[in-house]
Amino acid sequence: MSAAPDLPPPGPQSTEDRCQISQRLIIHAREELAEGNRLQAGEKAWGAVVQPTKAIAEQRGWQHQSHRDVHDVISQVALEYGFDHDQSEALSDAYRVGHENFYENFRSFEELADMIDRVEDIVPYLNELTAMPPRPFTITSNVQLRWLRRLTNNEALEIGDASPAGFSKNLVQ
Repeated sequence: MSAAPDLPPPGPQSTEDRCQISQRLIIHAREELAEGNRLQAGEKAWGAVVQPTKAIAEQRGWQHQSHRDVHDVISQVALEYGFDHDQSEALSDAYRVGHENFYENFRSFEELADMIDRVEDIVPYLNELTAMPPRPFTITSNVQLRWLRRLTNNEALEIGDASPAGFSKNLVQ
């Protein structure tokens, strides 16, 4: 098993810090599962997904404090970058299998191991996305409209609105 990177110092976290934390958490998820601690294993895998997601949100000036915010960021980025079924499932399972299990303790070792495998595959891609610019995006559904209104705090957005910078508040639109 590889050694986990050091934890960055406390305080505001840079994109690099969040990617480092993400890598650390996936390693710790594996270690926790190997020790039989299913609750911590799932939560750490979920955390490995959340860290780069928060970095992407920060770069765009989007909300990212709540679980709902994180879900909306993940959903929007998955649409924007055209995640395939397996990538989308890995993100969904990190929450549904990993994070929910922390509270409910109803997932088996095998379910968690499977989820951690998928998360381990998607985390490097999420970390890569933190270095990529937002892609052009056009709002085509009410669901997307609600996500982007919440994330950007812009209630004036409408279906059909387009942005060359993925509705980033930090880039010229």
